[in-house]
Amino acid sequence: MPKSQVTVRLDKNQLVRARKALGTGTVTETIERALALATEKAAHDGIIRKYSGVGGKDAFANR
Repeated sequence: MPKSQVTVRLDKNQLVRARKALGTGTVTETIERALALATEKAAHDGIIRKYSGVGGKDAFANR
């Protein structure tokens, strides 16, 4: 996939913490991992919302 070159201003301390937490070596790698985690979490949250309550003890009470 082609990459876009952007200019961003980041909090240096937050970037250091993110690099340490993600185990990344470069700013680019850190941002890419953070974006991947954010989109993965959004997809996961959507699945949880879709199926929340399904399979509970009263899931089939009105069927």
